[in-house]
Amino acid sequence: MVQQTLTIKQGDSATLTETITGIDSLSGFTAKMYIKTSAGVEVDTITGGITDLNITYEIVNNDSKLYPIENHYFETKIFDGNDIVATSSEGLFVVEKALVNDPS
Repeated sequence: MVQQTLTIKQGDSATLTETITGIDSLSGFTAKMYIKTSAGVEVDTITGGITDLNITYEIVNNDSKLYPIENHYFETKIFDGNDIVATSSEGLFVVEKALVNDPS
């Protein structure tokens, strides 16, 4: 499992990619990223797209506009069809205030 800190500006889009090691294939797996406040309240759940051993999580601005500005926690999990679960990464998920919300 990888420990890391992810940072995003409120209202921004972001693409996060992680590479899974220790298994030969993610065929039949699903992947999710869970973001929660320090009190355990759900901020967002993102389903990852899987290609080979890479998982891509897309955060869209319509969702991140609603993320509270503060430090949250996240974890990513992979699931197979037999209910086997593994946490592949976890850590701090920081949402910062954007200096400009709408540049138009």
